[in-house]
Amino acid sequence: MAWGIPEQLDFTPKHILRHNGGYVVVGVDGDLQKISPDGKLIGEPVRPFPTPIRDAVIVGDRLIATWLDQELLLARMAALDLQNDFTEGVNRGELRIRRTIDKSLHPSGNEWSHVLDAEPISLQSNQNSFSFVLWRKGVYNLSVNSIENWRAPEPSWPKLAKIPRAMETVATTCDGETFEIWSKGGGVIIYEVNTGKVIEQKILELDGYINQVYKTGQHYLILYNNSHVALYENDKVVLNAKLSGPISYAEWSESEQGWHIAGWRELLFLSTTKQNRIPLQEIAVFIDGDTGLYLCNNGHWDIIDTQEEE
Repeated sequence: MAWGIPEQLDFTPKHILRHNGGYVVVGVDGDLQKISPDGKLIGEPVRPFPTPIRDAVIVGDRLIATWLDQELLLARMAALDLQNDFTEGVNRGELRIRRTIDKSLHPSGNEWSHVLDAEPISLQSNQNSFSFVLWRKGVYNLSVNSIENWRAPEPSWPKLAKIPRAMETVATTCDGETFEIWSKGGGVIIYEVNTGKVIEQKILELDGYINQVYKTGQHYLILYNNSHVALYENDKVVLNAKLSGPISYAEWSESEQGWHIAGWRELLFLSTTKQNRIPLQEIAVFIDGDTGLYLCNNGHWDIIDTQEEE
């Protein structure tokens, strides 16, 4: 990514998605902003739907997202063509008076959109499809054209049943071969992503409740509810560390064999041989490990000064 430092964003960013035509910034209130491959902001930020975006992924040249309004108890899933400009949607007041399914409002500019009858818990994708969990409904895998490839019951781990919230889905991961669901109590179920066949179901013995999981290949970064993290490889923990708080973004560096992390008022690099930390005044939401460019939740971009590393 041959970026200079991009212009400041006019909204509070939540995370950044990469795709072949550049980047998409997702805001905490449902704003979307495109960025060119060389770091220039494209157009103005818009809100296709007047609720926060729960999750978003990119499959080919389509943005697949879920929108969730917990106050109005409504949710949507839709696809937006990244070759087109994002367009502004209706205002939130209109959602209050359009409550029946036949009169439902949908994200502006969608290629397809669905009303969801349960809360979307997590959404992940690979190059060919996307997978998600609906609360108390089940697990689904769809094509980019919204054709259902397979579905499965909501996962359960009988040994966790007596532990409060231990079976609650907290994270999912997906690659070209598998889709994984992780529960708060360490339950893991691995599906063959193309067929939905269960490859393995197990409970990991970990030191805490799980909040987040990041995966690249066989490299896992697991965040616990007490802000401790574990690097997990080949069915074992290879490193434990303490963070300041939750993680907004993490990416694996194959060349450095470690994780670049955008965290709670800090940037980190963690590997089995090296650990660096840079304190920040703001909350980091994105970091590019190759260039050191990072974005904070105040919309400001900067580049790591290596002399600041601890």
